[in-house]
Amino acid sequence: MKLEQHSYPSYMANVLLLTFFLGAIGTIVYAGSAELRADWGVTLAVNETFQTGEAIDFQLFVEDGQKQLIEGASVEAVFDRPETVHQIEKTFHHLGDGLYETEVVFSVPGTWVVMVEVKKGRDFYRNQYLLEVEGPIIGEQNRDPGDHFSLEQPLPEELKQLLELPVFK
Repeated sequence: MKLEQHSYPSYMANVLLLTFFLGAIGTIVYAGSAELRADWGVTLAVNETFQTGEAIDFQLFVEDGQKQLIEGASVEAVFDRPETVHQIEKTFHHLGDGLYETEVVFSVPGTWVVMVEVKKGRDFYRNQYLLEVEGPIIGEQNRDPGDHFSLEQPLPEELKQLLELPVFK
């Protein structure tokens, strides 16, 4: 019994290899051509002091440089409490007419920084906003499911220095 072998001509292998590399380069160039839009803007739908422990429908409007509302964008935000180890990452849902919404539960009072990123096509916009939150500290069972609270995060330098005082030892 004779075993038959089929081989592709060497030029076919070269064509496949070249196609792969050109596709990879095209993907890198396309991804690298994203443009930061400084003329876009985000307006918070409600500008108020928020309460801890309440599920809040956090809404914002997204507009372009001509003040036209942007539809169908991808909107994400990180809610960060700088003096503590709380960080909440959220994806917004498009409600229509440039309005986007997500639900968030703040677990500690104080000033929170909201870092918003909007993407549409290859264009994107980033900005940060400050929010005031009042109320008591909320227990773990009532926190936002996205609240990445971890005591394994490094402590701020000021707190490390306080822990060195004899009264805390």
